[in-house]
Amino acid sequence: MSEEMQRSDKHGSDESVGGEITVQLWSRRPVCGPRTTAIDQFTELAATGVIDEFDIQTWPEEIPVSQGSGHGEVLETVDRYEQWATERGLSLRPPFETRTSSLLVGGSTEVLRLPMIAVAVYADDELAGVYPCTDGETTWSVTDCIDALTTAPTGLPHQSES
Repeated sequence: MSEEMQRSDKHGSDESVGGEITVQLWSRRPVCGPRTTAIDQFTELAATGVIDEFDIQTWPEEIPVSQGSGHGEVLETVDRYEQWATERGLSLRPPFETRTSSLLVGGSTEVLRLPMIAVAVYADDELAGVYPCTDGETTWSVTDCIDALTTAPTGLPHQSES
């Protein structure tokens, strides 16, 4: 996409973010119900050229936080998303939530509970938005992201003036 996304909000800098828009959607398994609606909407945005690329990944309801859990890629991705949010005065919690889970054989472990659906928007390979997210007063959902890309593909919902 040749247009530029403008950062014009109180949460980020006034820098322009370049043009090729890629969306990565994460969904809990099984992918059904409202999640398929979001997938259909992003597929339509890709088909009409509003976004340049669209990718779907699945994740479980929760994963152990320990390094040897076999979910290192998901943990690294969530860490990157949380860093993005923190740098902009935003939060991904909830729905990303760490809690203690009791084991069937005794003891407990820390687990990361993952949302039903989450979306990361990249502009020229730079992370530009993660949804859902909140500034403590307003929460922006995956639907808000879809609506923003549909009506004004040069801006994301967390970037608008409140």
